[in-house]
Amino acid sequence: MNHTAYDIRRATQDDAEALAQVHETTWRETYAGLMSEQLLDALTADARAEAWRRILTGQAGYLGTTYVADRDGTLAAYGSCGEQRHAAFAEAGYGGEFAAVYVRAADQRRGLGTRLMRAMMDDLTARGLNAFTLWVPRNNIPARSLYEQLGGKVIGQRTDTRDQGTLVEIAYGWPDPAASMAAA
Repeated sequence: MNHTAYDIRRATQDDAEALAQVHETTWRETYAGLMSEQLLDALTADARAEAWRRILTGQAGYLGTTYVADRDGTLAAYGSCGEQRHAAFAEAGYGGEFAAVYVRAADQRRGLGTRLMRAMMDDLTARGLNAFTLWVPRNNIPARSLYEQLGGKVIGQRTDTRDQGTLVEIAYGWPDPAASMAAA
């Protein structure tokens, strides 16, 4: 399928249920074997639908923007971006962050991740949030490869330990958005 068949657009409140479904599906596809089953089982579309409604109406307290890849009325991917929430990165000059980038397995390798990242880079730059970060599980090699192709550099690591298991994440940074977009 040609990647131009996908429309990249800002999510609306009407997308909450579909976003929740894509969120659960992509987590299960992406993180099986990378995260504990308990962590994966904690994410359900039903629980995420209410969270997405709060996010898309601004009630979540995070002023982010979510973009979706829509193919004939079906969501295939999404990405969210906004102001930096990590204090140390903000102090280091990273004003924006990519909060999420997820593409369903059946829709991967069609340029959607790159198109979503470019839309978010444009969004953050237009807001004056120069330099961005993104957290990704250390063992998610396909995603890390994409971020490196788009000019991201490893700038940190963290370990998140919960009752359901431990997750090690790597932070990527884009200190110069113009150079990153030109490299992509």
